[in-house]
Amino acid sequence: MSKKKELEWEASSGNVFADLDLDQPQELLARSHLLIKVSGLIKRCGLSQKEVAKRLGISQPKVSMLVNGRLSEFSTDSLLRYLSILGCEVEISVKRPRSKIGIFRHKGSIAVC
Repeated sequence: MSKKKELEWEASSGNVFADLDLDQPQELLARSHLLIKVSGLIKRCGLSQKEVAKRLGISQPKVSMLVNGRLSEFSTDSLLRYLSILGCEVEISVKRPRSKIGIFRHKGSIAVC
């Protein structure tokens, strides 16, 4: 007879990178959202990876990394540039702290909508 192993789990904070206690979890989450958008557009465009590479100005293996979600291979700047080349309108909005007292007191947030 074998005993059933009880599964352990905990609820996610909504950010897997924070749950894994990685540095800069908000930035990683935002970058992952950008990568998902780029990857989705590439997959739906109907072009070969070689043709996508030519249009993005990168190598075919880099396109493969984009499509396969290799987050560590791409900076936020690169992903934003690819979105622009793919025809997306990219907007960045910065909200100032509510008061001078708020500067450096509380960390802001980064999100991709």
